[in-house]
Amino acid sequence: MIIKTLIKKRGQLSLEFSILLLVILTLSIASIYHFMNNNLDKRDRDLDKIDIGAKTAISLVNSRYNGSNVEYPILYLGMSYDSDKTNISIYIKNQSPLDISTINLIERLIYDRADVDPSIYNITIVIVD
Repeated sequence: MIIKTLIKKRGQLSLEFSILLLVILTLSIASIYHFMNNNLDKRDRDLDKIDIGAKTAISLVNSRYNGSNVEYPILYLGMSYDSDKTNISIYIKNQSPLDISTINLIERLIYDRADVDPSIYNITIVIVD
């Protein structure tokens, strides 16, 4: 009888703990969602998508995507943008010269992967020596 009482109490504590944990998790997710929506505007989210799109494009070109052929791997160095966040420069580096078709492929892949409007964002590929 004592064992049954202990099992019931242990089960009760486990259920209460699980519900408390679920409430804390729900409140945490809601507060993070609220923070992200209030502090990041559409331009900031688009810049993040462009940054990820640039990394993906470089990776695809390095893996010979769509017939691209680079002698050495292209390095993604980062990006910069103006105060309006519409003119974006993507910095890359390669040990061998890149032809215009490869640069155009990278630019097209960035627009495609980021799913941003080319009439709003002007993306320029800058090759650093």
